[in-house]
Amino acid sequence: MRRTPLIPVAAAALALLSTSFAPAAHAAEPEVVVDGLVSVLSTAVAADGTVYASQNFMSTITKVAPGGETTDIYADEGQREVGALSVAGDVLTFATTQQEGQPADARIYTLTPDGEGLAQDEIANTWAFEKAKNPDGKTKYGVFGLSKSCKKQMPKPMRKFVLPHGGIKESHPYATATSGDTTYVADAAANAIFAIDESGISTLAVLPPVKVKVNKTLRKGLGLPKCADGKTYKGEAVPTDVEVGPDGNLYVTTLGGAAGEAMPVGALYRVTTAGAVTEMAPGLMSPVGVAFDGTTALISMLFPGIVLAAPLGGEPTTFAELPFPGDVEVAGDSVYVTRTGLTDPPEGPATGAVLKYPTPMG
Repeated sequence: MRRTPLIPVAAAALALLSTSFAPAAHAAEPEVVVDGLVSVLSTAVAADGTVYASQNFMSTITKVAPGGETTDIYADEGQREVGALSVAGDVLTFATTQQEGQPADARIYTLTPDGEGLAQDEIANTWAFEKAKNPDGKTKYGVFGLSKSCKKQMPKPMRKFVLPHGGIKESHPYATATSGDTTYVADAAANAIFAIDESGISTLAVLPPVKVKVNKTLRKGLGLPKCADGKTYKGEAVPTDVEVGPDGNLYVTTLGGAAGEAMPVGALYRVTTAGAVTEMAPGLMSPVGVAFDGTTALISMLFPGIVLAAPLGGEPTTFAELPFPGDVEVAGDSVYVTRTGLTDPPEGPATGAVLKYPTPMG
């Protein structure tokens, strides 16, 4: 997956609002926890009500204390992308990814109070692991069944990305979650879930590729010739969030790669701690966050601007609507959702925010 922001590529994508979901459950008007932020793709909430927000492309982590005092607690000196926030006890976990150049250096860190401030520790180098192991290297992606003449119609620079190929070596840690002594990482570029513990980093699971037929929308999005219509496209899964569910398993949202920016091919997967992968909810449009209120999953969908309330084994309903929601977290009787502000113009104003709603069961 490229490391550029998940920004809508066309108004056509917005027209793909899923009409299969029940009308909005009329969630109460949200409380604004913090606003005026830039590129708020991740949030985490501590047990004492402290809210953390990543301003990913500003290389900053912002903290909002329970009383409302807002401070920037981390600014990356290398101006790397900062995100993938999660909190366990008083330890904040986050990721950095190089924003420019190839390959992308990507690492996982923790911030821990040490009496004088916050101690920063690196707990994993996901790029080094990806470079050595490339977990999805044997997974085949691309457009299959093209004739030789059709292949020749493609611009040469595109062929290595569109013609059948294995997973490339690239890392973009997009979300983290900690359970016990293990931290899990959803890596959107590696298409894998990594596990980090005292023994190091390992691959828990590789998410399966998206499989769709090439239609006009996808063909134009990928820059394919008309002769590709009807052929099979296998795209990268692109995991965007990982959360520990009420049953102790992991739940992972996947965007669905390039196809997921124009078609509802995202999904929610269950991943056991043994690495077994089960698709729970297919056909989602750009899901980028998941959290749990009891046995109800809250799933944010970036392009449609919807947060779903999806009981496990039940029918989903629309919990809230807001422009380009990003991460979603549940703490106590509240649901926290980031308004990413991804379409803000460079000259401002910045509309990124963390919003707070009552839980569906609250």
